[in-house]
Amino acid sequence: EFLGTIPGEPYTLQTNIYVRAGNAGSGRIITGREQQIHLWFDATSDFHRYSILWTPSKIVFFVDGTAIRKYPRRNTSTFPTRPMWLYGSIWDASPWATDNGKYKVDYNYQPFVARYKGFAITDCTHSEEAKCQ
Repeated sequence: EFLGTIPGEPYTLQTNIYVRAGNAGSGRIITGREQQIHLWFDATSDFHRYSILWTPSKIVFFVDGTAIRKYPRRNTSTFPTRPMWLYGSIWDASPWATDNGKYKVDYNYQPFVARYKGFAITDCTHSEEAKCQ
């Protein structure tokens, strides 16, 4: 998740990990697994490779091959047990994401477009985990 940016400040990428709690079908989600990373580059100046390594023992988020977040499996109650899913969208979070709404979205620049290229999905089984790192 890219959060709004403050002019002159680094872009902020927020990673989210959701864990379903309780009995299957309870619908209860444990939240608080978000983490914000201040990127060291202008994310709008060029294409960058964002990737996720999800194995039975850890989840690692990468930007251009650099690990930016490591989430190890410490116990079953704080690690996802359902298959991974991913989605992309664009929405206005300026009321809270840009210095508490100080910087608003400028709708004169719409339509806002996200582009994905080189999108690939691969998987790792538990027995193959070592080769997927």
